[in-house]
Amino acid sequence: MQRLWQFLKEMRRRRVFGTAGIYIVGTWVLLQVVALAFQSFSIPDTALPYVWIAAIAGFPLALIFGWRYDITAEGVIRTAPAASTEDLSLRRPDYLIITALAAVAVVVMGSMVNEIRQGPMRGSGPWYVADRLVTAIAVLPLENLSSNQGQDFLSAGLHDALITTLSRITTFRVTSRFSSRRVRDDMSVPDIRNLLNVDKLLSGSVIREGAQVRVNVSLIDAETEEPLWAETYLREFDGLISMQNEIASAVAREVKVQLTPEEERQLSRDNGPRPDTYEAYLKGMFQLHKGSPRGYRRGIEIFTEAVENDPTSALAYAGLAIAYAQLGHSPFPVTGAYPRAREAAQRALEYDSDLAEAHLAVGMYKIYYEWDFTGGEDAFLRALELNPSLVDAHYHYAWLLELMLRNDEAIAFGEYTKELNPLSPFYSAWLADQYRDAGMYEQAIAEARSTLELNPDYPVAWLVLGQTYVDMGRVDEAVSAHENLRDSPFWAWALAATLAKAGHEEEFQSIMQHVEDTGTNPFTMALIHGALGDAEETLKWLQAAKDQKIPWFPWQVTWFPQTKFLHDDPRMQAFADELGIEFPIE
Repeated sequence: MQRLWQFLKEMRRRRVFGTAGIYIVGTWVLLQVVALAFQSFSIPDTALPYVWIAAIAGFPLALIFGWRYDITAEGVIRTAPAASTEDLSLRRPDYLIITALAAVAVVVMGSMVNEIRQGPMRGSGPWYVADRLVTAIAVLPLENLSSNQGQDFLSAGLHDALITTLSRITTFRVTSRFSSRRVRDDMSVPDIRNLLNVDKLLSGSVIREGAQVRVNVSLIDAETEEPLWAETYLREFDGLISMQNEIASAVAREVKVQLTPEEERQLSRDNGPRPDTYEAYLKGMFQLHKGSPRGYRRGIEIFTEAVENDPTSALAYAGLAIAYAQLGHSPFPVTGAYPRAREAAQRALEYDSDLAEAHLAVGMYKIYYEWDFTGGEDAFLRALELNPSLVDAHYHYAWLLELMLRNDEAIAFGEYTKELNPLSPFYSAWLADQYRDAGMYEQAIAEARSTLELNPDYPVAWLVLGQTYVDMGRVDEAVSAHENLRDSPFWAWALAATLAKAGHEEEFQSIMQHVEDTGTNPFTMALIHGALGDAEETLKWLQAAKDQKIPWFPWQVTWFPQTKFLHDDPRMQAFADELGIEFPIE
């Protein structure tokens, strides 16, 4: 006890308690200032805990400094031992100690700044969804009650617009339109809740009455089946965006969500586009959501006409940007698609910098055309900050993370695409491929088979299932899976590659003839010759893929299993160096 008392007296003599008090008071003041600064600059509250962590980590550093040193008018000196008359100026060990303390403080502060920089995305992304999620909502397809069935685009467009508006609330997980539109009329509320994994349902109907639109909406608790809120809105076309914002705000109030200042600002905006422009936007998005090249081209026609008639419409330009970006996302690149996507996105952002879809289009242009991966990441993070439920931003960012060898993060984003769109075979199948590449073979097989339950003919699911068996050394099962791709104009290359791996020369030649008859493509030819182990032919076709700006070329260099045998080849390393990417460590 005597020793403890002497130690406490020594701490008091060395002013350690005073240092602690000054640090605590100073930190408290700093935290108040930081909280106000975060609010002013619309930095999410999820970033504030990192400041607390940094402050707590700095406390023992302050105590160590306070024990050993004093700050005087002459500068920093060593604290004198009791009854000592020795020279107290700093010596070499003191400089080393102070440097080490400063280095630790810099590392702590640097980590905090990095976490805060990532905060807007990470606060609403896969890692922290469980902490931030207040409710998961599905917006059911709006029923078209207009006498004119040609108004289907209106109910479909408003359905999509409501999803987008609700998605801007970061504490909501909003099911994507693809999955919500798979809900059948004969399904019960519990069935829908289990199918989509949600706890709230927003349903409604749309009637067009001349120049006005009547929208009836109601919010239902998916667990109790009790109605929570209902309202009827009658608006002109130029009031539809403010109506969507009113609905989102009402839903937030009903589920007791505290909106951030940024969300309140977004939902208070009522400067909608011209009525004819908004109608064209809804028609264009109706075409885009068909998910086919024909739909993309028809959407481009509609959006092009819209921006010609209304050249300052950010919304129409954003639609045009997404249309071109989706058209360009293919191993068969459409000449000029991505540059036009960038131009349209930049125009959209000039008129409205808060359009998540425009930032998504910029990100796609940067990673698939410019191969600017840092710029692409920044664009995707901004898109996710503005719309955390924008499933395509999660999807493309997941594949960028795969390329950057941030595999755990990539899988987290891939898994979240399925949460947002649980009934889409597209996202499920590519998630299975992420599992395969990570060596999570059982998960890959299960996910691929789950995809085939959604769509028994989905080619990517058969592609991944067969490739997983190849990776596992189960070549006969791989051939059996890839047989389902034999008649596919594009995906038959996978069967050719697997037959080559299995040594089935005659069948391989037959499939190769089919592939060549349907048109050779650098993407497919590189993968087939890669599976054959033919380095020269593989590199020749990879060079052609690079020259033709095949969007998936960077992933062919580092990610596709058929080309990994070339990672030690200096010519392959030259591709990677030019792209600024690294090969995974096997």
